[in-house]
Amino acid sequence: MTLWNFHHQIPKRYVLSLLAFFGFFNAYILRSNLSIAIVSMVNPTIEKLPNNTEKIIAPVYNWNTKTQGYILSSFFYIYVLLQIPAGFLATRFSGRLLFGGGIGLCALLALFTPLCAQGGAMALIVIRILQGACSGFIYPSLHCMWSKWAPKSDKSKLATFAFSGGYVGTFTAMMLGGLIAVHWSWEWVFYLSGVLGLAWTLAWFYLTAESPSTHPTISDEEATYIQGNLIQVVSRKYTIPWKDMLISLPVWAIILAHFGTNWCIYVMFTELPTFINQALHYRVDTAGLLAAIPWLPLAISLYAAGFLSDRLTEKYSTLYIRKLVMCISFITIVLALLLVTLLGVKHRVLIIIGIVIAITGCGPAWASFGVNHLDIGAQYAGILMGLSNTLGSLAGVLAPIITGYMVSDPQSKREWNGIFMISILICILVLMFYTFFAAGDLQSWAINDNGEYQHVFNNSASSRDAGERTSVNESNIDDLTDRLKAEIHDEKVAE
Repeated sequence: MTLWNFHHQIPKRYVLSLLAFFGFFNAYILRSNLSIAIVSMVNPTIEKLPNNTEKIIAPVYNWNTKTQGYILSSFFYIYVLLQIPAGFLATRFSGRLLFGGGIGLCALLALFTPLCAQGGAMALIVIRILQGACSGFIYPSLHCMWSKWAPKSDKSKLATFAFSGGYVGTFTAMMLGGLIAVHWSWEWVFYLSGVLGLAWTLAWFYLTAESPSTHPTISDEEATYIQGNLIQVVSRKYTIPWKDMLISLPVWAIILAHFGTNWCIYVMFTELPTFINQALHYRVDTAGLLAAIPWLPLAISLYAAGFLSDRLTEKYSTLYIRKLVMCISFITIVLALLLVTLLGVKHRVLIIIGIVIAITGCGPAWASFGVNHLDIGAQYAGILMGLSNTLGSLAGVLAPIITGYMVSDPQSKREWNGIFMISILICILVLMFYTFFAAGDLQSWAINDNGEYQHVFNNSASSRDAGERTSVNESNIDDLTDRLKAEIHDEKVAE
């Protein structure tokens, strides 16, 4: 069997999930590369000389903690504003184009980051704003694609596997970034991440399609199975129920859960290398390796929680599983951060362990609220992701800036404790709201009043054979079939 034949036999929804995994992998390397590079940019480095002596090299830039906070948060200035427009554009046009194009442009800009850094803090902020703008399309556009590609039985598994790529990317950037910065130079952190992202972009556009109906090599069996286990959008001529979304408590439960999880992640994402290097007094290369450790367990916990959620929802209600997973996640985070807060610097190994547990605990939360958009919004999942990621990503703006003001002396563990206590309080409040107001079923505003959106096949075990009986009302089957054919035709013409 040739490699090409093997590729054709792999279900295309799994190929999409794998490519999306590496898409997030690259996106998060591009997002996190500055967090590790800036440690070498603003701190003295030690160079070993041939005669077994060491030479201290002065820092390249003399930016204080407040300036660093603005630089690290600048990625999210435009990013947060683009989430809702991105969801709208992906729903109306092409999620595939926005996902691949956004990462590709961000990778291209990474190649120019060292040049901009030479122009000073403002020039670096500008290019990071542009990178954030390119990355603003990623989450909503992929959620839009999942609304066309992810059958109910595979929904959590496919989406969370793709999401986990982001944290594997963060692990890779943190683990290798410090070594690259010390043994090569901090500029190579940006050059390598840019080239890798551009290579992925070529693979993405070559191997993916917007929907099963437009994929050139998908099998009839898989296309029928996917189409039969979705809530179909048989017409693109619909209005977006903005008002109903904005007053929906289940939507706000997702938004707040998104913000709470992102707060914990972005505090560590942007500040962890500095905290380990300054407050815990590890060397730059060692700090990079230690800062990398939590992100791999996070990726594993995210996918594992998604896989188990799919299995458990076969026996229990979706709402029960979403709330259960969220409770486990946030209680773990709170207890771990409390441990980190109470320990002194002399227990720095235990502090690292507590941080690893806290970050790992964020994974199941993503496996809960991160697919909850698909539970309650179906064809509006991309727009809902844009909405929740808009407010959720404010954490990426606020966390570095607040840290810059609260932690005036980064070598003081006591000052860092204030940031950890804020994280604990946010987690407690968010968990209470999600527990009371989250939902697991398709909401009324996501269903067209004339019944235009409906389950084509309700039996998840059926529909692998197009000739099998379905649960569609037989008096409407001819009309529904005609409308589905028209929709497929329109998609092919549009693309």
